[in-house]
Amino acid sequence: MRWRTAALALRLPLARNSERLDRALRTVMSSAAHADEGAVGRAAVRAMKVHGPEAVWRAWLEPSVSGPSPRRWTSPLLADLLDSAAQVPDVLVDSAWQDWLDEHDPHLWSLLRHWNRAATTCDHRVRFLSRLALDEADGRVDAQALADAAARFDHPLGERARARMAACGDDRAVDLFCTAAVDSPDATAFCAEHQLAPSDRVERAVFFVRTGQYEQYRALDPDGALLGLGYRAVSSEVRRAIREAMTVLNGIETLRVLAGQRAEGPGFVSLSADERTYLSEKLACQGDWERLWRLVLLMPLSQAVDTVQAFDAWRPSGEDDRRVFEELRAAEPRTVRDQVEFLSGPSPRAGPGTWIRLRELDERATAVFDVDFAPDGEELAFAGISRWAGVIELGNTTMPWLYPDFTGSVTGVAHLGSDAIVVAESGEEWNRHRDPRATRLRYVDHRGGRELSFPTTPISRIRSVKRIAGDRRFVALSARERGRAEEWMLLAGRAGGAVTDSGVLHGMTYLNPTVAVDPGGRLVSVVDRRAALVADLGDSRVNVLDGREPQAGDSRPCAALSPSVLVRGLPEGYVHVWHEPMTSTEPPMEGRLWPEPESWRDWLRTRTLIDLAWSPALRRFLALSQERTDGRESLFVEILDIPALRDTPLPLPQSLVSESFKIDLPMNGHHPFMRLSPKGDVLAVGGGPTPVIQLQALSALSLRPFVDTPMGLMTHEQFKEVVAVLQNPLLGERSRATLTLLRTCLEQRFGGDIGIGGPASVSGDAIALGRDGTE
Repeated sequence: MRWRTAALALRLPLARNSERLDRALRTVMSSAAHADEGAVGRAAVRAMKVHGPEAVWRAWLEPSVSGPSPRRWTSPLLADLLDSAAQVPDVLVDSAWQDWLDEHDPHLWSLLRHWNRAATTCDHRVRFLSRLALDEADGRVDAQALADAAARFDHPLGERARARMAACGDDRAVDLFCTAAVDSPDATAFCAEHQLAPSDRVERAVFFVRTGQYEQYRALDPDGALLGLGYRAVSSEVRRAIREAMTVLNGIETLRVLAGQRAEGPGFVSLSADERTYLSEKLACQGDWERLWRLVLLMPLSQAVDTVQAFDAWRPSGEDDRRVFEELRAAEPRTVRDQVEFLSGPSPRAGPGTWIRLRELDERATAVFDVDFAPDGEELAFAGISRWAGVIELGNTTMPWLYPDFTGSVTGVAHLGSDAIVVAESGEEWNRHRDPRATRLRYVDHRGGRELSFPTTPISRIRSVKRIAGDRRFVALSARERGRAEEWMLLAGRAGGAVTDSGVLHGMTYLNPTVAVDPGGRLVSVVDRRAALVADLGDSRVNVLDGREPQAGDSRPCAALSPSVLVRGLPEGYVHVWHEPMTSTEPPMEGRLWPEPESWRDWLRTRTLIDLAWSPALRRFLALSQERTDGRESLFVEILDIPALRDTPLPLPQSLVSESFKIDLPMNGHHPFMRLSPKGDVLAVGGGPTPVIQLQALSALSLRPFVDTPMGLMTHEQFKEVVAVLQNPLLGERSRATLTLLRTCLEQRFGGDIGIGGPASVSGDAIALGRDGTE
């Protein structure tokens, strides 16, 4: 729109605040602000008479019309339209004050002085500062606005604000100004010249140090107590500035400031890594080795090893202290640092581990079908697809014996202790037919094997065998033929005795069940996709948790029992969780191991749940899953976040996996398995096409939350976990050396709280270790 068209439009009776009126006013005022033609000016004067000064000046104040500040205030239009200060509307005054406060301009300041009117805007800060600039003191002080203005040394208002602040005696304004002064040399000099400081004594001590006023600080805080309080109350960034200032000033008791009055105790361990390093360097520079040594056993292990390398010829006076010192001194800092990072950070593997290659132990051993740990965790029973079974001693990785005389397919093995195993053997499949006569349970030890007798009803197949509580006792999940269907039973037996039906499954219909036993061997659970029960083998109690009718084609689930939780997992990743399953009457909590697929790439990646297990060492459930992507198969062991208590009836989170690591074991279509040692500290994974079993030391995972923290924060319970991990035979040499050093430091720190010679126990804060130094 041209300005002449806009001027004609303004003669029309346009509605107030209409878009057409606003557009015409903007066009006329924009032309009048930048043109010398008298006709444009007259059009602007006429618009002001017709539509009022408020609407005209609002249009003119738009930057697209009058231009940015300060050009808008030098326009001849101002002189043409404003004959006197009384004609200046509030909107124009407020805008002028805002522009001048943002950036000083002498011409604009002369206009404001000529108008001599304070701002009327709703912004109380602008109103207060405009009155301050005009010397209209009314006794009311906006402390924040006054302090901000006083900190401006590039604006004329700053001088007025500083004078007002010094005269009014407002403590809050002074405090706010001092807060800003630490980053401004001009403000710092002003405070020193006019003796301004925060009203709070602690803040004042910090202020004196940060602004380099050492004499004032020494008079206020001779023992460093106030500065110590202030130091611990500020952010890490401010702490860094205080440390730098203390270094420049010298003469300040650094240790007391950083760590408080009890520097060698809780104060030191509360410091950040940078603060601990700074303090150690200060003490080393001062040669204060006695005090530095008292801090070493409170540091993180890697920092303690680094620190003792800086000691000269000084050694601790006590014999035990000297022993610990020399062990720290002998450690290789980089190795310790790497091992601490490995034990504390996420890792593609669970922890230290090893591979058992069975053909290196016996050439007859082929692909592994199942394994089971001995009750003491020192042996591993195994069974192969090619009709053989045996035992491996984990301490020296030897095979005491291999039994190759099975006639049917081996489907399960359980280690009963005392170098004895029980093996399940099913009839060979040919054209989907089995020979029930070849289905048997066989007790095997180093002397050979003997068949165990079944109940009178012939057994058609045995799915799995599990060790339970008692002297070489076990249960076997078995089926017998009933016409065209199968009836599942839970058989109970022991070495040298008959195998009998436990009666647990009477009245229940199962099509594809799985059995799980709790760590104590007393509770047993049998589940399929639609049914679940828990039985107490000690008193024959049975609690039916889910009794829906199964359907043909239902896939087989997996299950795991902890002392208080039963988890049933479906191959698709769905899980059902029962808390206190022996007495529960509530439906299970439901959730998923993995989130629902969100993209087409997720749909192309197939994830299948293979197995579940409970680890007493980690106090967590573990899952074994198999992923197929572009024809390739990968195995993952996943640590699950399943609540130990049923605090809410709501569904479980949609992703229960808190951490996972990949298992480097080729599958090539074979069915994998996962087994845990009785303590849950060793994981065995196998089932591939080659006779290889991968063992992982899971107990190291329990150290992740604390192994890299200051030793001064570690508890007796955490010391117990370090001792327990050191007992794991799979622990790598470097990890063992690092954790042994950590154990030595903790033993020295806890001192009399640890006694050696009695039975292992923990009572309160005291720890008793066995005579061999283990729990």
